Amino acid sequence: MARTEGVAEFLAVVEHGSFTKAADHLGASKSHVSRQISRLETTLGTRLLTRTTRRVRLTDLGQLYYAACRKAVDTLEEAEADLADLQDQPKGLVRITAPGIYAERFVTPALIRFRQQYPRVDIQLDTQMSTVDLIEGGYDLAIRNSALEDSSLVARKVETRRVLVCGAPDYLNKHDRPLTPDNLGGHQCLRLGDMPWRFMENDRLREVRIRGGFRSDNGRTLVIAARAGLGLIRITDYYVQTELDAGSLEVVLEKFEVKDMATWIVYPDRLHLPTRTRLLIDYLAEALRTPTHAY
Repeated sequence: MARTEGVAEFLAVVEHGSFTKAADHLGASKSHVSRQISRLETTLGTRLLTRTTRRVRLTDLGQLYYAACRKAVDTLEEAEADLADLQDQPKGLVRITAPGIYAERFVTPALIRFRQQYPRVDIQLDTQMSTVDLIEGGYDLAIRNSALEDSSLVARKVETRRVLVCGAPDYLNKHDRPLTPDNLGGHQCLRLGDMPWRFMENDRLREVRIRGGFRSDNGRTLVIAARAGLGLIRITDYYVQTELDAGSLEVVLEKFEVKDMATWIVYPDRLHLPTRTRLLIDYLAEALRTPTHAY
């Protein structure tokens, strides 16, 4: 008969990358997690993990055992969810990551309505601008405004969006309005990290390295700075729609916009998604296609 003692700790260490993070996730002590995995390795008669001062790695046999355990646990979770579905009561936790203001305006209202419909499904929404590793972070799905790069994930397109270059009227009146992306060299550009700005020119995608003395990893911060006349901003349309409607920001370089920008729901490529996750993905795909932000 297969033993399950230590399997939960083993999976947590692999998926969170360290004994400390695994212990935090499980609500246990680090010593307990280490002890359980040592017992599991003794029972199996093989080493599953190699430990260094910086990181934990799977051995070759550990990789095989991890894949088998992950599949078994996913199957059990799916079975539990299916049983709950038979009673119209899907339950369990779904962890989501989404970019800040988009999460506030569009994702949160949809999640509130979903939970009102499925009160036994617990939801954890983390908001952050940076792209996180879904597997390492323990997330079930993410909302992203960039194309899929990780081939181990599935991406479901929700809607097409615009990414705009904007400036305050006072700033644009004091400086020459940029007519082409090459004109940006003479402008202060408010930077989201070190990412270049992308444009379509002569039917070809090009990246432009910009300069500027103000940067942030927070989109709203950059919008406030642009509104105050510090420089130009390039950002997704929903961040600046209020300012555009009020006339406190104006769009430039409109004909050079990249046209294929979109919002995506991204989730791990698994044969059996938990029912609660699949339900939420379908719900969000529909809700975000025609979003509301009543809250």
